[in-house]
Amino acid sequence: MKTFTISSAFNGAFLWLVVATVFCSPAQAAWISLGQAEPFNAVVLGNMTAYGSDTEGRLAVGGHASFEHYSVGMELGSGWNHRDTLVVGGNLDFAHGRIYHGNANVGGNVQINETLGFYDENPAVTNGSLLRSPAIDFASLGLELIQKSQTWANLATNGQVGWQHNLLTLTGFQSGLNVFSITGNQLSATQKLTIDIPDNSWALVNVDGRLASMSEFAFFRRIAGEDIQVPDNSPANRHDGRWTQTVLFNLFEAEDLTLHSIAIKASLLAPFADTVFYNGHIDGQLMVASLSSPVGQFSGQINLYPFTPVPLPGMAPLFVVLLGLWRWKQMLRLRLA
Repeated sequence: MKTFTISSAFNGAFLWLVVATVFCSPAQAAWISLGQAEPFNAVVLGNMTAYGSDTEGRLAVGGHASFEHYSVGMELGSGWNHRDTLVVGGNLDFAHGRIYHGNANVGGNVQINETLGFYDENPAVTNGSLLRSPAIDFASLGLELIQKSQTWANLATNGQVGWQHNLLTLTGFQSGLNVFSITGNQLSATQKLTIDIPDNSWALVNVDGRLASMSEFAFFRRIAGEDIQVPDNSPANRHDGRWTQTVLFNLFEAEDLTLHSIAIKASLLAPFADTVFYNGHIDGQLMVASLSSPVGQFSGQINLYPFTPVPLPGMAPLFVVLLGLWRWKQMLRLRLA
């Protein structure tokens, strides 16, 4: 069951977004970017629970957040000291963790103790504090992500999808944006993913279906005819992100998403998806409806590799965007009934 935080501003936000979609200028609509979500390593529109892991950048949770043995903001640097690194619209329960740089800004009740630290290397030097006035309108943020997801889902494909023996190959020839369409069943069954696109270009992978998973496969890039595995991070040697920050998976219909035993080398947008993520990591941004992990499992790690915006070749028809927004509104009504 989804656990969105609902406010009385929903109808106003819905109308505002419709008007903005109708009247936005071509320049405003000419990029694939994550909008209000762009500054965050992860956005969870509803509730989030996590154990034994971390989010390296900023984290926004619209509902309630419960963390244990968890950290936020390790890779942000001192420029984020005393700024809002963790933003929670609902309640926060945080034990045995650290916010390396910046504040925790919480809209609901807070349960923390001395096991939560606001410091980097020196516990005696605090870099942030607990605040009680989050500045994010999560209703507006959620609607914007849905509008973007629906728009991008209806872009014309210009790339080729190869599917044989559970090996998925995405081949594109555009110097800018390469658009692919696959099914949730294909993604769930994938045993190896190879992306073959020009250097310094982007891949948008639209995934249909209400159920999807990503597990136990590796990401490869095809360079000069050779498949090269996208590297993982090591504490002393982070990869430069060139093969991860230009890839975005758009699971525009997913309501149940499972990610485990995998290193995802891309950003992932699934605004309807209740997501279970454990024993793995993502080198990119993660935007989902809710986020959790099974009891006894380590939550998935969210590494700071922000998606790089890319020029958008065209816009989806307005009715497609409105259909997606209407669908979300109906889902929320059902859950409030």
